[in-house]
Amino acid sequence: MKIVIIGIFLLMELFGFFLEYLNYKNRNAPLPENVKDVYDDTTYAKHKAYEMENLRLTIISGICSLSVMLLVLLFNLHYFFYELLDVNSLYLRVYFMFVMVALVSLPLNILFGAIKTFKIEAKYGFNKSTVGTFIGDIIKSQLLMGIIVLGLISLFILLHGALGNWVFLIFFFVMVVVMIFILFFAHFFSKIFNKFTPIDEGTLKDKIDALAIKTDFPVKRVYSMDASRRSTKLNAYFTGFGRNRAIVLYDTLIQTMDEDEVISVLAHEIGHAKKRHVLVSMPMAFSIMALLLFAGFFVVNQLAISTAFGFLELNIAFNIFVLMIFASPVMMLLQIPRCWVSRKFEYAADAFEVMHTGKSTAISALKKLYRESYGNLTPHPFVVLIRHSHPTLTQRITAINAVEGAVE
Repeated sequence: MKIVIIGIFLLMELFGFFLEYLNYKNRNAPLPENVKDVYDDTTYAKHKAYEMENLRLTIISGICSLSVMLLVLLFNLHYFFYELLDVNSLYLRVYFMFVMVALVSLPLNILFGAIKTFKIEAKYGFNKSTVGTFIGDIIKSQLLMGIIVLGLISLFILLHGALGNWVFLIFFFVMVVVMIFILFFAHFFSKIFNKFTPIDEGTLKDKIDALAIKTDFPVKRVYSMDASRRSTKLNAYFTGFGRNRAIVLYDTLIQTMDEDEVISVLAHEIGHAKKRHVLVSMPMAFSIMALLLFAGFFVVNQLAISTAFGFLELNIAFNIFVLMIFASPVMMLLQIPRCWVSRKFEYAADAFEVMHTGKSTAISALKKLYRESYGNLTPHPFVVLIRHSHPTLTQRITAINAVEGAVE
């Protein structure tokens, strides 16, 4: 059993390295005609150097993380930490076990995160983060993730003790509620890390109001997010529903693009909202959650899994961790249709965008997004199939040019 679990973990990690290799192999592919003007020769050379430095770091950090997790699994460190805390509380022992295992790998994660942020990103002019912001983000993210993960594990153990195997059915509805809660209040969680400021009165605000009227989409909350505290890269996104609905523009996007391009990006986000892409994708997310819990029914109660890693009796919390390893190949396969649907949504949002702001502005904004972020113009098609939630730039431009009835 132990060999099987570690084997699955190794295969999935090696597959990740394989995908990185495919992108590396495709780095010198000829640029499609419609994206040749994104970079000049000097900038494109810098872009390729940036990609290579990130690839080297990804491989080195991946090997180190893989080695640490192999040591954790081979030497039964979960069991060691579980037994190390000699208290009567099951929950405290579970918390201690997972926190200590996380702390084993945390120093490496911090080290490689610091190298990426303060060496690579800084070298190519992207980083604006201070040491204080970097450390603060780590503390906040670890605490938030710990509260959510350990809270859900505690609830599962509690319900399992009270309901037995009915917990797998009941927990599906618990997870549905949690997922909906996170979607509704994602903006609230974002405020833990960033500052959001309503767009000031002025010509940009006037154009936003005009777009809202034109698209029949009342936008009560459009924020500028202080992304420039961390990076120069550009982005925008739509979040929440109903009264909690908001559109967020990175301040770097507002500073770098002209107002018409900003409006075009905003129209894209409104397109996602108008077409209810988040709501449409939720049944697929719920189906994947149901499948995961179905797999959990066969894994979580297996004494053999716990004993294979040193435990003397069934440890439900550890078996939940192992469930994530068992499920990873299936989750990867299910990611393919999820990414396909997401790419379709991007095409639809692009089409909505150009119907209200025009093709040339939409293409100009897209190219600027890629240029300012050193986006990959030639990702390997297989990597796009497996991982990419967005079509490639050349695919998006081709689709935009094929839209009929767009404004000029």
